[in-house]
Amino acid sequence: MSLPVIELVTFTSSEAYQKDQGVLKGLIEILDATDGKISTYHGPQIEDASQGYFFVLWQSYEHHVALMNAPVYAKLIETLKPAVGGPFEMIHVRFTKNPTPVLEAPVTEVAFITLKPGKTKEQVAPLLDQLTSRGLSAWGPTIEKEDTLVLTFGWASVEEHTEVISNAPEEAKQVLASIKELADIKLAHGKVKKY
Repeated sequence: MSLPVIELVTFTSSEAYQKDQGVLKGLIEILDATDGKISTYHGPQIEDASQGYFFVLWQSYEHHVALMNAPVYAKLIETLKPAVGGPFEMIHVRFTKNPTPVLEAPVTEVAFITLKPGKTKEQVAPLLDQLTSRGLSAWGPTIEKEDTLVLTFGWASVEEHTEVISNAPEEAKQVLASIKELADIKLAHGKVKKY
């Protein structure tokens, strides 16, 4: 079976969403009835509860494009509005391995890796493969942005992540340093659940 394509929406959440993630029930119902949708996860960012993450696993990018071109899409956008309180961005990620275990962890780290000018995915890919060779992790390039990749890790808690980083072997620290020479990393943690 081929790997799913992940739709990743980062959004500024409304007060309604911050109080009750159930405001997306109508959206989930539409997605559940859509051909090619595998699963849906969403939840708030831990560092800043006014930010949210929404992940949809699709059998293919074309399945999501078909939904966006379908008449029901206008209704889907309406069902999203109660949860959104400001700017949002949607991208698609072709992860190199199935990210489902990462999304099912108590805490999901989401890191956006933006290549520095003149640097390439081919330079950073082997380093990301090394970094994700152990533990709950996955990475992949985005379809929309040639210079952006997404790296995810699953953790028991933010504290576990901090502890692992501070006690990381020298080799892992060197890999991370090499990635930072090639790209800028912006990361946060989400508390996403399956819906």
